[in-house]
Amino acid sequence: MGRLMNSNLLSGAIDTHVHSFPDVIPRKLDDFEIVEQARRAGMRALVLKSHVFPTCERAYLLNRLYSDFRVFGGIVLNDTVGGFNPRAVDAALKMGAVQVWMPTRSAANHQYHLGGHGSLTIFRGTGLNKDVVSILRLLVGGDAILATGHLSPEESLRLIEEALAIGIRHISVTHPEWGVTSMSIEVQRQLAATGSVFFERCLVSTQAGLPQSISFEAIVEQIRSVGATTTILATDFGMPCYPTPVEGMGDYLERLLRAGFSVRELKLMVQGNPAKLLNLKLTE
Repeated sequence: MGRLMNSNLLSGAIDTHVHSFPDVIPRKLDDFEIVEQARRAGMRALVLKSHVFPTCERAYLLNRLYSDFRVFGGIVLNDTVGGFNPRAVDAALKMGAVQVWMPTRSAANHQYHLGGHGSLTIFRGTGLNKDVVSILRLLVGGDAILATGHLSPEESLRLIEEALAIGIRHISVTHPEWGVTSMSIEVQRQLAATGSVFFERCLVSTQAGLPQSISFEAIVEQIRSVGATTTILATDFGMPCYPTPVEGMGDYLERLLRAGFSVRELKLMVQGNPAKLLNLKLTE
């Protein structure tokens, strides 16, 4: 970790995808532990994600407790919140949610690749589900982020096209490198050219034991092919079998440094780009 510590890349870093207790899924740390570790490492912010329940209330309380750190929450549109439920989204946004993820474990695409009981798709016939359109309209003109979750690449592209058409300008493609949600380089480049789409590339996608995992070199190649200017580095950590999110982010940055990315590029991907997506003031 010597080169990483010398370049101090964790200072000011933002991890836009972490999991913690309370949850119905086993997690390595609770909310307090994950924030304490990130603060000690000099990080700036975290985005808490839960597959089963909104995290905006937890973020509010954590921000009251830790005035020198930012925690953000959101809502994932799985069955536990009613799926494509505009009323749940409206309530979450009014309570401070900064991100709305499309279905993950309840997505039909997730079920197709990994099993389970997911059946949610954004399509109804040849068009979009009317509730999906209603949810998109709730995001127009606001600062909340639309994230693609575990939709298929075809769904994600159609969703993003509609979102851009109606004026949404904060869009995050969730782990486009992972086998379950894999998006072609050609489509990523097409979306990158819009200036409104970021690609959240998650370290978890490279972990042994994860279904349809990929090599670390595959992430390196995707960043080089699509560009650091639209890449956001995230861990998607929190599972007991993996390192903590802070440890994971440190490892992620060190390995990318060894792969030849500059300190400026790494700071852009772990500080500047996520700050822009989250509407945070850029730091030096």
